[in-house]
Amino acid sequence: MSGQSCGRWLGLIGGAVESRLAGIRAGLGVGSRTVAVVTGTEFGSIPPLKESDGALRAGCMAGQAVRRELTAFVRGLHIPRTLHPDTGPMKITGTAQAAAKTGKGTAFRRRRSVVTVLPAVLVLFVLLPAATGCVGVQGDSQDRKKRPNVLMVMTDDQWLESMRVLSKTRKLLGDEGVTFDRFYPSSPLCCTSRSTYLSGQFAHNNGVRHNSVPQGGYDKLNEKKTLPVWMQKAGYATSHIGKYPNGYGKKDPEHVPPGWDEWRGSVDPTTYKMWGYQLNENGKLHTYGKSDEEDPELYQTDVYRDKGVDFIKRKAEGDKPFFLSLAFLAPHGELLKNKDGKPRKSRKKGNAGKKASTDANPESKQSARPVVGPAPRPAPRHKGKFAKEELPENPAYNESDMRDKPRFLQKRPNLDRETTEEITESYRGRLESLLAVDEAVEKLMSTLKSTGQLDNTYVVFTSDNGFFFGEHRVPTGKFLPHGASGQVPLVLRGPGIEAGKHSKELTSNVDLAATISDIGGADPDLALDGRSLLPYGRDPRKSSDRPVLQEIAEGARRTPVAARGHGKPPAGGPPDDDVSAGRAAGAGDLDMDGPASPALGPQGKKKRKAPRGQEYSAAYEAIRAGHYLYIRYSAGGRELYDLETDPHELTSRHNDPGYKKVRTFLDQRLDKLQGCVGGECREEIPEVPEPG
Repeated sequence: MSGQSCGRWLGLIGGAVESRLAGIRAGLGVGSRTVAVVTGTEFGSIPPLKESDGALRAGCMAGQAVRRELTAFVRGLHIPRTLHPDTGPMKITGTAQAAAKTGKGTAFRRRRSVVTVLPAVLVLFVLLPAATGCVGVQGDSQDRKKRPNVLMVMTDDQWLESMRVLSKTRKLLGDEGVTFDRFYPSSPLCCTSRSTYLSGQFAHNNGVRHNSVPQGGYDKLNEKKTLPVWMQKAGYATSHIGKYPNGYGKKDPEHVPPGWDEWRGSVDPTTYKMWGYQLNENGKLHTYGKSDEEDPELYQTDVYRDKGVDFIKRKAEGDKPFFLSLAFLAPHGELLKNKDGKPRKSRKKGNAGKKASTDANPESKQSARPVVGPAPRPAPRHKGKFAKEELPENPAYNESDMRDKPRFLQKRPNLDRETTEEITESYRGRLESLLAVDEAVEKLMSTLKSTGQLDNTYVVFTSDNGFFFGEHRVPTGKFLPHGASGQVPLVLRGPGIEAGKHSKELTSNVDLAATISDIGGADPDLALDGRSLLPYGRDPRKSSDRPVLQEIAEGARRTPVAARGHGKPPAGGPPDDDVSAGRAAGAGDLDMDGPASPALGPQGKKKRKAPRGQEYSAAYEAIRAGHYLYIRYSAGGRELYDLETDPHELTSRHNDPGYKKVRTFLDQRLDKLQGCVGGECREEIPEVPEPG
């Protein structure tokens, strides 16, 4: 059978099976997981496949995918072993017989639905492999060989607007896959975000609420219940290269986390050096260059790239599918020191251009300038590529009226000309560091193609969090849920994913583990808070009313934050002395892993520490639903933005009487979402009421 016929045939079967199973689920009240065929998403709209071996292989993969989905569906019905098509003849259980005898139509109809679908399931189990031309592919080892590979590429601190300079990535992934335009990290901070990616759980469930102790750090993560463990058990050859959650290697640099067949993780704190970094390579430590010698052959991004290419080449010849996780440091800043031992600050050269402040505010000269987080060193070949780049036009830059913002943001000084020059320089350097990442993506994709793996590989490209460049007077940093740091790129390419499309669905990094597990047929051993994004990649027009949660530090707990004026956290919250992260953020440090934006007092003197408690805390919990962002801070502050009319978050509506119904609705939904576990986190909500 040709690849084209194979794809169409599978599409027709998939549509029919999907329709039938959906009806049965509705009657049985079982889970919402559905059959999704990689060659098409709707009956009657099956995209044609070319007459080629690649198309035929895609058809074979689709047949196996449907077979696995049917297996999962039957198992999900909790039918006794005698009813499963792989294990024995069909028999009606005692429970079903009893239900029928009660005379209650619902129970009887459910039993009949189960019985009537099973013959179809049996027929498909037999026919799918043969009809697609995949004769002889049954059996675990062969089935695993046909399963798709997964390449996960994650950058660090990459903001959404920066994708414009990654022309190769946009061409190879965006033009050939789906771009998710509304993708938000659940916690916009390195360690918390990466822990959510690995666990598939929000911070209030996985326990990693910050970059370091007492609220976070790598040791807070239960490494035995993570994505690589599940993929390894599913038969994948697994490998990680680069950065892992913050703090990895500090206690035991030679420790290899479970689940990784090949491990090349960067050891903190050397992770934050483009030269002189140390890798734990399968239990053995290797240092690459010296931090003060810029050897082009040892530039961190390029070394990671080459190790990824080598892994793909070797595993392409094996029987197992592979899962490669590649985590670049760029465009995150480096943690370097000057000769005097003090942290290196931003370079003070370059023209700030139109963004420079004129110091029109008479109080600005009395305010100290905040420290700007410096850019990492780019690859030598890319130095100066953006030497004349301007900061993007953004009305939120050095925001003039901050009265609607929480107290800790109101107290931020205006950004003067010199600060603006430093922000601009940091922006330029970070863009330059991304050019090596763009080249790495190109090399990885060409390797997948040359080894014959491209058509059988899903590629995911994203970042752990975004980054501020002067928006809302935050010179540099992350942590907060506002668009600058709280929204990041996500591009998905792979078998059955539509090419060159955009999805407007609200999505989150809590969905990544569920998506990759779905691709690999893995079986997570904990309740995932996220959902697979494959259905939204196969049909970018698909939408739902599921909201997205964002939380961090003291705000990431299973009970709502205290109301304004509350002196102590509510029951179930952290102890009173466990508020250091929120206080530090409120005082100005929104980077949390380097000298990024600590606030300074007059004459450059460091401000005294905030009082004990949460008065100045920037910790929060937030909900995104529809076109709204609603934030509740531990200190009592609130923000509500209508992003449809105010995309730059200039006017908070939390005290606007016209938005009272909106705020009340979001308050209630956030109360429930904040303590969610597993399926509760995936529930859809009613449409947000209109203001007025």
